[in-house]
Amino acid sequence: MRPYQKILFPVIVAAQLFVLVFMIAKQELLLANGAKVLLKCEPIDPRSLFSGDYVNLNYEISTIEHDIISKSNLKDIANLEGKDIYVALRLRANDRHCNIAAVSDNLAELKQKYSTVIRGRVKWADVDELRVKYGVESYFVPQGEGKIIEKSLDNVSVEVSISDNGDSAISKLFLDNQEVKFY
Repeated sequence: MRPYQKILFPVIVAAQLFVLVFMIAKQELLLANGAKVLLKCEPIDPRSLFSGDYVNLNYEISTIEHDIISKSNLKDIANLEGKDIYVALRLRANDRHCNIAAVSDNLAELKQKYSTVIRGRVKWADVDELRVKYGVESYFVPQGEGKIIEKSLDNVSVEVSISDNGDSAISKLFLDNQEVKFY
């Protein structure tokens, strides 16, 4: 081995380890310190050959209706596909779940009025509605455990941790208001 190879190899290994530790730490900090909100969802239960069972979640907040769009500052709605937007959340009356309070392409504008804002990416845009993905649409479960969720598709909720900049991660999954634990 040449002298520079003896130095380069440990540096490359250390850099890879640093990246992995950074990714894990970032996710754990989000889960520990993010604002917790409960979202109502509609699951579908597919399978992944490589990852095992998972639940594909579609939230009530995934569709933004015309009445909310019309009150927003969003311009040129037809060209929003693939772009990030921010959705302010508020608790529903007499419920633990959150719904959409407002939508904007400006995080700072929403943060002035609302404490909890989640970032999403527009997947489909129309004058009457937007379809948005938030990055929390898949929840992996141990192989064979997806059957529990399949049996109770009507009443699934997810607790999501949301950071100050709108990043989100699933904290807990609930069936019939009971946390699902797979360990």
